[in-house]
Amino acid sequence: MAKKGGFLLGAVIGGTAAAVAALLLAPKSGKELRDELAAQADDLLDMASDYTDMAKEKSATLTDIAKEKAQDLSQQAGDLAGSVKNKVNHSANDVEDESEDILLTLKEQSEDLSHRFKKSADELKKPVGQMNETVKDASEDMMINAKDAAGEAGQTVKEGIAEAKPVAKDAQAMADMAKEDVKAKKEDLKDTFTDNGK
Repeated sequence: MAKKGGFLLGAVIGGTAAAVAALLLAPKSGKELRDELAAQADDLLDMASDYTDMAKEKSATLTDIAKEKAQDLSQQAGDLAGSVKNKVNHSANDVEDESEDILLTLKEQSEDLSHRFKKSADELKKPVGQMNETVKDASEDMMINAKDAAGEAGQTVKEGIAEAKPVAKDAQAMADMAKEDVKAKKEDLKDTFTDNGK
């Protein structure tokens, strides 16, 4: 937008310089020529002001879209972090409970080690297997949550791009209109000088 603003400012300054030159070189009466050039300069200033307002509006719209999508992504990241934290805490509690069960079983079985050695080994397999299963389930749940969150974040980014494209396209069309309007005003000034020189 800065290049477009610079272009419009250059066009306004160029138009003003052309008006001054016309005043000095014109065969029309000074009053007529000044009135005509003042009217054209006012038109150029009004046009530049209109395009500046439109550019500010488009910029504000794009900023709002970016803020909204950043907020959505932040919320999704927070939700994922909370979900992972809860799953880890839950899994840790489960593992702690199962560890206590294992210790209790070991204590009970150590009283008669020679007689129950084989039975203890079989009984320990089940709690250890349960603990491994709990850890595995928790890991799978966290992976699923992370994949879901990544998918949601990708969708949010796609939506932001889709919303921003029409605004950017409007801004480009506005810039093209500004170029055409300045070009037409330049031709009007040229015609004024040409008509005045005849």
